[in-house]
Amino acid sequence: MNVINEVYDSLRWKKSDEFCADKLGMTPEKYQEIKAQILEVKNLTREETDEMMKNIISARLLQLSDEHYNTVRKTESEILQGLKGSKEKVIEFKEDLENGTALIKGIASAEPRSPEEIIRVLKIDTNKWKLGVYWNKEQPSTGLWVVSAQVSLKKPNEVTFDDVEQILANVFAPKKFSPIVSYPQISNQKALFVYISDRHIGAYVSDVAMYENEYSSTNYESRMNLLLHEIIYQQQVFGRFEDIYVIDLGDKMDGLNGQTTRGGHRLPQNMSNRQAFETAVRVDKEFFDKLIQADLANNYHLYQNTNSNHGGDFDYMVNRALEIYINTQYPNVETRILEKFVEHMFYGRHCLLLTHGKDDEDMKHGLPLHLNDKTENYFRKYLMYHKIDPEEYRISIVKGDLHQSTSQETYGFRYRNVLSLFGGSKWIGTNFGPNAGGCSFEIIEAHTDRILESTMSFN
Repeated sequence: MNVINEVYDSLRWKKSDEFCADKLGMTPEKYQEIKAQILEVKNLTREETDEMMKNIISARLLQLSDEHYNTVRKTESEILQGLKGSKEKVIEFKEDLENGTALIKGIASAEPRSPEEIIRVLKIDTNKWKLGVYWNKEQPSTGLWVVSAQVSLKKPNEVTFDDVEQILANVFAPKKFSPIVSYPQISNQKALFVYISDRHIGAYVSDVAMYENEYSSTNYESRMNLLLHEIIYQQQVFGRFEDIYVIDLGDKMDGLNGQTTRGGHRLPQNMSNRQAFETAVRVDKEFFDKLIQADLANNYHLYQNTNSNHGGDFDYMVNRALEIYINTQYPNVETRILEKFVEHMFYGRHCLLLTHGKDDEDMKHGLPLHLNDKTENYFRKYLMYHKIDPEEYRISIVKGDLHQSTSQETYGFRYRNVLSLFGGSKWIGTNFGPNAGGCSFEIIEAHTDRILESTMSFN
C-alpha cells in the first residue's frame, strides 16, 4: 500500500505519532513529516475527494516515496494553480441547527479587509445570515488566504445596517410622478362659528390680584371690536362664508345685585345692574350692526344661552332685548334663545350640542374640562333620547364655563371647551394662575366632516 495512503488512513486511528509510526514500520520523524504535509493540504481545500488529496500529497512528497509517482493524477502545481485561478472559493460550511449558527470557510487570493469583502468571498446570504466574528490566515506555501467566519440566522423582522441602506436606496431612488388630473370638489357651503362665552359684564378684578385684568365698559367694548376685526380677517383668509353663527354660551352678565343669579355667592363688581344692562345691550347691538354691514356671509344667525350659573335670568333679559332689536332691524337673521341646559342644532351633516357647562339651578358641579366616563354616558343618553345617530351626523359638544380652550375626540363625538372673553378673576388667578381673555372659532363645512378650530387672545 502507498505509504502516503497509509499515513493518511492512520489519522483516523487518533493514536500517538510513535504508535502509528511503529505500526506502519517507519521512523517517527518520517511519519511526522508526511503527516504535516497531509494536514497542510487538508487545510487548503475540503471540497476535493480524499483520493485527490492523497495524490496532491504524493506529488509534494516525491522525494520521500518515488515509487508512487505513477499514481499521481494531478501535480501539486496544477492543483494550486486551479485554486488560485478561482480567486474566491467556499470550501466548508458547518451549520448548527440547534443554535442557528454556522461556520463558513473559504479560499481567497488576497486578504479580505472589510466585512463586505468577507461576505463576498464566503458568499453569505445576507437575507438569511448575519455576519459575526471572522478571521483570516495566510498559507505561505501557496500565497492563498484561508477565510473563516461565524454567522447566525437573522431573527424574524430583524433589520441590519445593510437592510437600512437598501431601504433608503429604494425610498430615495429617482421616481417619475404623474400629475394629478382630478381634484376633490370643494364645498363652498361653509360656516364660521363664533363662540362668545363667559363675558362676565360688570366683573371687577382688584388691583391686588396676582394677575392684572382691567375690565370695564370701555374695555369690554374694545374687546368686542377686536373680535369683529378677527371675524373680518377670517373672511379675508377663507373667502365669503355661506353662514356666520354668533353663539353666546352663557355667563354674559357677571351677576345680579352683586351675586350670581343662583344667589348666595357675593361677587366683586364695577357696575350697577342698570350700567351692566346698558353696556351689554348697547355694545352687542353695535357689534351686530357692524357685522351685518361688513357683508361677510350670505346668512347670519344669533344663538344666545340663558341657562348659566352666573347670568341666568339677567342673561335672558339682556339677550331678549337684543333679539327683539335684531328681529325688527334684520328680519332675515335667524335668532334663537337657548333656555335649556343643553340644546342642539344641525348644520348640514353636523350636529352641535350647545351648553354653558353649569346650569342656573340644579348642578352642584359643572361639566369637566376633560371627558370622563360619566360625562360620555351623560351625552350618549342625550343623543339616544333625541334619536341623533353618530353614524349619520358628525357630533360636536361645545361648552363654556371653565374659561379654557380644549378639544377632545372620543368614539361618537367631539368635546370642546371655549375661551372666556372676560378672562380670569382674582379668584381664578389665585387658585389656578393667569387666564387670558379670548374667543374661540370654528369653520365647518356643511357636507363634509371638516372642522377647522382656532382661537384669539386679548392679552
